[in-house]
Amino acid sequence: MKFWNFLKKALIFTLKETYSFFLKTALFILLIFIIGISTIAIFNSKNKNERKKSYEYILFNVANVNEDKVKGNFLSEENLSYMDILQSLNDIKNNNQVKGVIIALDTIDLPSSKIEELSKKFEELKANNKKIYAFGAYITNANYKLAAIANEVIMVPSTSASLDLTGYHYSDIYYKGLFDKLGVNMEVVRIGNYKSYGENYTGNEMTPELRSELTRILENRYDKFITDISKNRKIDKNALNNDIVNGTDTSLTPFAARDKNLVDKLEHFSDFTKRLNIREDNVADITDYYEKQVKDQNIGNPRNGTIAVIYAEGSILYDPNGVTEGVITPDNILQKVEKAMQTKNLKGIVLRVNSGGGSALASEIIYQELTKLNIPIYVSMSDTTASGGYYISMAGNKVFANNATITGSIGVVSMIPKLYNAQDKYGVHSNSVSKGKYSDISDSFAPLSEESRAKITQSMEETYKEFKSRVSKNRKIDENTLENYAQGKIWLGDEAKNINLVDGIASLDEVIKIMAKDLGLRKNYAVESIYLEEDFSQKLKSFTNMITEKFSLSAQLQKNIPQAKKAFNEYDFAVQNQNKPLYYLTYKLDLY
Repeated sequence: MKFWNFLKKALIFTLKETYSFFLKTALFILLIFIIGISTIAIFNSKNKNERKKSYEYILFNVANVNEDKVKGNFLSEENLSYMDILQSLNDIKNNNQVKGVIIALDTIDLPSSKIEELSKKFEELKANNKKIYAFGAYITNANYKLAAIANEVIMVPSTSASLDLTGYHYSDIYYKGLFDKLGVNMEVVRIGNYKSYGENYTGNEMTPELRSELTRILENRYDKFITDISKNRKIDKNALNNDIVNGTDTSLTPFAARDKNLVDKLEHFSDFTKRLNIREDNVADITDYYEKQVKDQNIGNPRNGTIAVIYAEGSILYDPNGVTEGVITPDNILQKVEKAMQTKNLKGIVLRVNSGGGSALASEIIYQELTKLNIPIYVSMSDTTASGGYYISMAGNKVFANNATITGSIGVVSMIPKLYNAQDKYGVHSNSVSKGKYSDISDSFAPLSEESRAKITQSMEETYKEFKSRVSKNRKIDENTLENYAQGKIWLGDEAKNINLVDGIASLDEVIKIMAKDLGLRKNYAVESIYLEEDFSQKLKSFTNMITEKFSLSAQLQKNIPQAKKAFNEYDFAVQNQNKPLYYLTYKLDLY
């Protein structure tokens, strides 16, 4: 009897649990179904709203744009690349719905080479009956050149706003005095009288060679700056120059700027949008436009041929030490090349270079890998393509720069940090055991002897010859003539063209078109940007490095001490590459 009661209870329990399981499962499925239906409804509603939204006006608010990007990086938001912006502007040019583009001057932060390229794109838009408006409260050299091409330049009607047009100014920090106090001696060996990298550590004043280089470069760009403004704003060039040099065009109120024909209208943004009937439903910024209108579009038809664009941006490193973004290495260039070679119906590669160089060895490896390709390579130089950046460009069949591109810097430098003077200062004493001549060259606590310096110099002279041989072969310049252009000298793009260091002046867009024409491709050819994607192990490593760096002492110092980040980065680079030949140009020029 007890057995049957037990069996009955067990059966009832089983039925209850089975019923409960199926009920819960059914409720779970119903919940998922409701969530799914709701999501679809929200998505459809959003799409309806988006379909209602028109793109009559586009807000161009671009700052700190990069050429390259790594897809799939969950640690940082995927910002628009420079090519994304160019694609968007091309689409806007042909979009009959778009009436105009508003350049948000207060957010613009772009180097002069990109300003030069984008100015051409905005001229194309104007030729297609798109109005260009430039609106800002604080206008300076950095954003006025782009503003000057607009149909209208508008400022806020307040004396709190200002327009500042000045001449040029360059300054840099020299660390020798600080290093002397710390007991640090930076031994710098350079081949090329104009190879300036490292002079910040060995002296307290700018060398005459660097001063003459910078003066020539800045004078060139200043003349182009006032020439372009004079032309676009219909202002006498001599009068404009005098006003800038004498400081008359500094700290102008919007009212004074209007009287001098530097701006067209004075309006608050709300009045400006009201005048043009700009509403929330007919305006979008450039990022939104790219995401909704351009992102999923394919450029051209691969059946007509494909041109792949490979981006080489950042310092050139032989050992990246876990860094995956913002650097150029033999590995990541090779990965991009392999990805490009898999592109359907590939006809040619445009190598877009934005780099001041770095490791001489890495530059040579990249050069060799590129020259092995049995496919045309055209080089498009961006803001800076100097030293190692110029070296890898010599793999191109044709090489193009912008007028504002900084290039050249054909020379070699090596740095060895020495700490022997720090021993008495801090009570730290080095003891060593060695065998063999020159075995102590890289010992931070052993002074660099004249013999050791001569040995390093001898090796670097061979590296310098290798650099010049690559240039001589590509540019078809004899070595004696080339020596006049080398020695670490820097050149602007237009200067480089005049001495045959580049083939011509052309933007990225134009280089792609030149290649297509040279290859005889039909009009609707495809353009494929080659970006790398982070795998899980790289993501994990990036996350670990980010956490470690965030809480390191150097990170805290960099955060709280002005210019500390630059000093730490330069010192770390020197330590990582001590006694290694470098093709490197470090300083950044704010050109207009």
